[in-house]
Amino acid sequence: MAKTLCLIRHGKSRWDQPHLNDRQRSLAPRGQAAASLMARHYAPEFARLQLVHYSPAARCEQTLQYWLAQRQANLDSALELDLKVLSQENLYSFSWADLLLHIQGLPEAYSKVALVGHNPALLELVEYLTGQDLVKFPTASIAVLRSPKAWSAFGQHCAQLELFDTPKRLAVRLDSSL
Repeated sequence: MAKTLCLIRHGKSRWDQPHLNDRQRSLAPRGQAAASLMARHYAPEFARLQLVHYSPAARCEQTLQYWLAQRQANLDSALELDLKVLSQENLYSFSWADLLLHIQGLPEAYSKVALVGHNPALLELVEYLTGQDLVKFPTASIAVLRSPKAWSAFGQHCAQLELFDTPKRLAVRLDSSL
């Protein structure tokens, strides 16, 4: 069965509280707005997910809350997919190789999975899995990859990049369509 991997980078975090450690930093107002915009626009894609794993960093959990709220608001009663959501310690990583190991260990029963995490890991993972050079993976951005491979067989150039969008690009498109 084909696999869909949705990668979401957390929204822009606050830097105005130097007493907090990195994991405790919350979303900045700009990060909240961007996460909300992306979640509203891509709620249909997110509604089809079966499993979401996220980094335990506060900014990842807060970003995910926007996505979960939009999923709930847009869930088609005919769809009614159960969604399993879990914080995963190993996703608090900035290494694409750590994320790849996590993906390779995903249960094969799930075909539609999302990870909410950090850069540069997400950018480098997309480039490794697809062979495409994205240059940047800005905060609150989303990438959706599809592959015919089993999770355990995910590796170099195994997936197609079906969607990549950023809050800035989305805002420009939405403004120009008014």
